Amino acid sequence: MFRWSNKIFIALFFGETKMFSQLLNKIEKKILRLAYPIILANIFIPLLGLTDTAVIGHLGALDILAGISMGAVLMGSIYWFFGFLRMGVTGLVAQARGANEKVEISSILLRGLFIAIIGGIALIVVHSFLFSSIFYFLEGDVGAEKLAMEYMSIRVLTAPFAISIFVFVGWLFGMGKTFHSLCLLAVVNVLNILLDIIFVKFLHLGIAGVAYATIVSECCGFCLGVYLSREFLLDKESIKVRGIFLSNKWKLFILLNINIVIRSILLQSVFLSYLVFGTLFGSEILAANHILLQIIFLSAYALDGIAFSSEILVGEAIGQRRRELFKKVVKSALKLGFILSSIIGVCFYFVGFLIIDLMTSINSVRLICYDFLIWISIMPIVSVFSYVYDGIFLGAARGKEIKVAMIQSFAIFLICVTVFVPLMGNTGLWTSIVIFNATRAITLWTKIERIQSSLSSS
Repeated sequence: MFRWSNKIFIALFFGETKMFSQLLNKIEKKILRLAYPIILANIFIPLLGLTDTAVIGHLGALDILAGISMGAVLMGSIYWFFGFLRMGVTGLVAQARGANEKVEISSILLRGLFIAIIGGIALIVVHSFLFSSIFYFLEGDVGAEKLAMEYMSIRVLTAPFAISIFVFVGWLFGMGKTFHSLCLLAVVNVLNILLDIIFVKFLHLGIAGVAYATIVSECCGFCLGVYLSREFLLDKESIKVRGIFLSNKWKLFILLNINIVIRSILLQSVFLSYLVFGTLFGSEILAANHILLQIIFLSAYALDGIAFSSEILVGEAIGQRRRELFKKVVKSALKLGFILSSIIGVCFYFVGFLIIDLMTSINSVRLICYDFLIWISIMPIVSVFSYVYDGIFLGAARGKEIKVAMIQSFAIFLICVTVFVPLMGNTGLWTSIVIFNATRAITLWTKIERIQSSLSSS
């Protein structure tokens, strides 16, 4: 069924015509086949947040809306920390699949699930102390904080299942089963949305209903993840206890994920600079930057499809020790990324004002956003190369290079904001972030020869 779905999509949206065949080579078509489910899956990320806000927002109680906003952001940030499991698992599984190492494919999945379950149980054990500590440093409304604590205390009960979904998605990516991952994320999010409406609108459970909807959907997502990976997760021949606990494999897995965590923290710090500097520039610029950032995230969700596809195909090429295939994947991913980002950039430039008008009715904020349309048009074109190179190095499981490149880029960013923000204000901030993304691409590009040299010319 999944195979036919892929063929139908390609036939409908791209067409199996001579013209299409001439425009794209075999690898580029494969990248697109892998990319479209990822792009569709990413649509559910903002959709769920909008639904949570909408069902609570229509209750007419400001403290409940503030509580769900605070609780959802904090839980999202806590779970975001475990996102390294998705990125770390994908490249390693793709390499094992390329090398036809079935036992290692199962072992990687089980190692990831082991960390996810242990991490989730640890969160449940310490959640009372952790949440109390967080709210101690926040200066919010007492009523909103109480409701946020209620929401988070329910959400955390399924932490092992929620974190495990990162592992299942990363494993399915590595197996090249991006349509399966789309189905997993679609089931979790659509079920969550439906239960949101039932629990809040019809059963009148309030903020607790939103939390119950999420934990039920996460449990179902975990069960579906087990089903989709049953061929390797439940196969006695593929599971070797000794292989799971090999010290050298655990060392590689842990070091890779530590490097990814450091990279992600620095990247998140750059995104938070919009908030930090926005508060210094005033409420109107802060609001404008928030809107512009949401538009940038839309482009990132689309371009992630190309980046994740390159991650999968690079892992396969390295597993097969095929240097020429690796070079073709890199070239094709960069080409498609540039084409897609250019289309997005042009669309933002000409119709970006319509998106802005949909997101705010405040005229002063709109005018600021209009002034920065050129920046959100440039950003996808500059950023796509850093996204694709990120995917390439993750597929190669080169965590050290990713970490070093991010540290170098972050240092350049700090220098830029120190120089440009006092001189140009918000324009200086956007200039610094564009330079940061360009530096990410350049620093990773300078290290790509290390991957090529590790592969045999065969």
